[in-house]
Amino acid sequence: MVVADMFSVWSVTKAAGVSSYLLLFVSVIMGTIGYSQLVSAKHRGRLIFYHQWTGWFGFLFGLLHGIVLLIDTYEPFSIIDLLVPFFSPYKSAGTGLGIIALYMYVAVMVTSDWMKLFGRKVWRIVHYLPFAAYILALLHGLLAGSDSSRTAVKMMYAVTGLLFLVVIAVRMGWGKQANNKEQGHAYTTGRR
Repeated sequence: MVVADMFSVWSVTKAAGVSSYLLLFVSVIMGTIGYSQLVSAKHRGRLIFYHQWTGWFGFLFGLLHGIVLLIDTYEPFSIIDLLVPFFSPYKSAGTGLGIIALYMYVAVMVTSDWMKLFGRKVWRIVHYLPFAAYILALLHGLLAGSDSSRTAVKMMYAVTGLLFLVVIAVRMGWGKQANNKEQGHAYTTGRR
């Protein structure tokens, strides 16, 4: 591969897309673990810091992924193609899912940065969107990614998708155990 190929519009778009996906994956995993009882308070602050950092950089790489497509001459995208889900003629379903995922992340970023304005209750509700957004981003990569037929890329999506499911299952199981212990304790002491 020559240097010019490494910095072609399509290469930058692909690199930004994969970088965005991986950073958002890490952000969702760290947020899921960091806001749970799975880690001690001592480590929670560091996890939340990395969760926020990877979330912002994942979002920025996602923007770059789309913006660079505006100057692509091989598979040109218009601003409407990038803003309106399912409008683009290029792999419409996959592209549309990616746009929706980006909008979900915008909602999370806005409510996180302006939590005082929106309130903690709204922030908490909106903060469930990254779970769906991650799945949409995964599907976007599989359906619209030009390298999604390559074995290494398939493995990346399989491993990250599986880890996502494991972390969610552990978090849900841990939450049920904590609730059962609290209910059992309240029941035996006569308090509810």
